[in-house]
Amino acid sequence: MRSKWASCAAPIIRLPITTLGEKDAVLVEEWPIYDVTGFRFVVPAGTSTDGASIPRFLWRVCGHPLQAPRVYAALLHDWLYSGEDCDGDGASPAMLTRKECDECYYAMLRHFGVSAFKAQIEYWALRMFGSSHYTSS
Repeated sequence: MRSKWASCAAPIIRLPITTLGEKDAVLVEEWPIYDVTGFRFVVPAGTSTDGASIPRFLWRVCGHPLQAPRVYAALLHDWLYSGEDCDGDGASPAMLTRKECDECYYAMLRHFGVSAFKAQIEYWALRMFGSSHYTSS
């Protein structure tokens, strides 16, 4: 599959230290993402995620929520769901619909090599259960 992302390297993240009570992975430095049409996101440093909200019973199929590359897609997706209106270069999450945010999650999974089967399961889970976390602007 040809990736939707023209330029997208794995971000630098800090995984949670559970012995210190941390639960979220945190983006260490800003993460620029360019899609094939030239559309650009710049996910800001400090963005955090508790991982993909995959029900525990699906972990055997999809993988752990904080496992790479799933955590990369979750970082982008959680930031997009924030509805943040960005100043500066790049697209703002406020510009996207919920469905477009979910499609970005799917595309990011596929870009980093997750099978279409697993990515589809996660995409449809987002479509069915993600609405309560979406912030529209």
